[in-house]
Amino acid sequence: MPKLQISLPEGGEAVHELTEDTVTIGRLPDNSIQINDISVSSHHAQLTLSGGDYHLKDLNSTNGTFINGKTVTEIQLHDGVKVRFGKIDTVYQSDIHVPDEKRELPAAEVPAMAAAASSVRPADFSNASPFKVKKKQKAGAGGAIIGLAVVAILVFAGAVASIMLMQPPQ
Repeated sequence: MPKLQISLPEGGEAVHELTEDTVTIGRLPDNSIQINDISVSSHHAQLTLSGGDYHLKDLNSTNGTFINGKTVTEIQLHDGVKVRFGKIDTVYQSDIHVPDEKRELPAAEVPAMAAAASSVRPADFSNASPFKVKKKQKAGAGGAIIGLAVVAILVFAGAVASIMLMQPPQ
């Protein structure tokens, strides 16, 4: 009889015997198997008996369903498959043992992408860098203060030179 071994976040394990033709898995109590964890959707996945083993279908869950670390939407399960619902790890156990070389690989999912029509920067483009761009500072009040300081030093030097060149009255 197929089983689903669930590793609980608190450290324990729970084993569920799969006896029904259709088994639902989710966070709410109306599921056949309830997993009370925030990463599991209210109705996360469905298992349907097919040829002695179960066929898994993700029910558009928020955090996804993973088989051996890869995201899947539908797959035929076989003995020893590691299934992850959100952040909860499980292992599917079956009485039917299929050799590794005869196991069906999951179908490759082609990402929905299209090549860019152009490579010109859009007019409304803005910099997404978290660092602010340094702007050149204008010579404002700071430049005027430095200029006045230079003039004051020159006037002082001229006054000192004039005093030094003075002759005492005779």
